[in-house]
Amino acid sequence: MPNSAEPQLSKNSETWYTPGQIARVLNISVETLRLYEREGLIIPEKAVSGHRRYNDNDLAWIAMIRKQIHEHKLNFAGIRYVLSMLPCWEIKNCCLGANYIDCPAKQVNDKPCWSVPDTPCKEKGESCRDCPIYAMAVEIDTFKQKLAVKLR
Repeated sequence: MPNSAEPQLSKNSETWYTPGQIARVLNISVETLRLYEREGLIIPEKAVSGHRRYNDNDLAWIAMIRKQIHEHKLNFAGIRYVLSMLPCWEIKNCCLGANYIDCPAKQVNDKPCWSVPDTPCKEKGESCRDCPIYAMAVEIDTFKQKLAVKLR
C-alpha cells in the first residue's frame, strides 16, 4: 500500500499514499478527500506532477475528521471553528515584533489559520502543511484541555 515512488515530496514522511489508497483504508470516497480539501480541513502534499499524496499524519488527521463528524456530530463549520481557537500566534511566536492582535489568523474565528490568507507565516514563505499548528489538528479531541492550560 505505501507509495514512496515520488522523492520530490516533503521531508516529513517516507511513506506516501494516493487518494485511492487513503479512501480504501478509511472506507470513504476520493471525492470526500477532495471535499475536505475544499473545506479547508486538509492540505494534501502535491507532487511535482500535481498529484495529491498523503502521509501517515494525514491518514490520522482524516480519521480524526471522520470521528468529529460521526461521533461528536460536528459539521465542517464546527470543526473549522474549533481549529480556529488554536492560538497559533502564541504557539509559533510568528508575530514577534508585530502586534499579534493585527494578525489575520487572530481576527478570524471561523477557520483554521492555514485557511487564512496573508498571515505572517505565509508572507515569510512558510508551508502550512509543515506547520506545527497543522500537525496539532489531529489532537482536536484534547484541544479543550490544551487550551485551558495554554490560556492560564
